[in-house]
Amino acid sequence: MNEIIEKLKDKNYVRAFMLMSDDEQDCLIKVKWQNRLVLTIKGWRDDYDRIPGRERTHFTYAIKPNYQPEPEYVDYLIEICEDTDCEEGYFLGVKEKLDKSPILPHEHTYLYCLPSLSNFDQFWWDSDTGTRFGSVCIENVARLRAEGKKVYARFRK
Repeated sequence: MNEIIEKLKDKNYVRAFMLMSDDEQDCLIKVKWQNRLVLTIKGWRDDYDRIPGRERTHFTYAIKPNYQPEPEYVDYLIEICEDTDCEEGYFLGVKEKLDKSPILPHEHTYLYCLPSLSNFDQFWWDSDTGTRFGSVCIENVARLRAEGKKVYARFRK
């Protein structure tokens, strides 16, 4: 995806939306209109086509040169293990990895270790209604978990 973004930043490479490949069109749609330039009679403009969700097929688009894509994230649920059969005893942290990537060093990673990992971004919590709330400091994670809220550790991929 990053190589497609770099191609679409090059104003000498871009062409009309309908002549782009499917991957290029998908990439341009994901970038959204705030990060695009449109070729008009007066040159490249960033305030011309402001109809969200509707790409005009005859327009030539480019991505703004200073655009940086949003990083991809992985969220891990912070769990409390109070069972005596839990191999860690009383445990607060991430119990299981979601994938085989080297984001987490162990299957059981304690809460206090998470912020020191290289790709750590933030803790955040989710309400029962599905509303996502902002970042949480590490001191409040245990309290929120004890109240039954779902708290996540977010890492950059």
